[in-house]
Amino acid sequence: MGQESGKRPKFDLEPREPRSSEVPQDEHRAFNTTVGEAIRRARQEHGWTQAFLAEQAGLSANYIARLERGELGPSLFVANRICEALAVDLESLVAPGGLSTRRTGKRRALSG
Repeated sequence: MGQESGKRPKFDLEPREPRSSEVPQDEHRAFNTTVGEAIRRARQEHGWTQAFLAEQAGLSANYIARLERGELGPSLFVANRICEALAVDLESLVAPGGLSTRRTGKRRALSG
């Protein structure tokens, strides 16, 4: 019974330094906030509601609201769907304050 197995304990009690690949939570929140603000700005420039953007992108209005508040960060797939609906470049979501509307003529008016 008193023999040690030589295995490492399940939970390491010693603090470790974060790996360079680990991004602190504050950076995640800041990034999500930046993306959310860009989505909101683009949506408002179109004069769209969150529900209308959600419909155009094939998402739920609740999800759009949470993205805009920075509670969530979109996957690349979702971000691309939002950009297609809004006719903006994907890069514009991650660049603070830098929205660039595409020149495709695909801008849709709010029907209502």
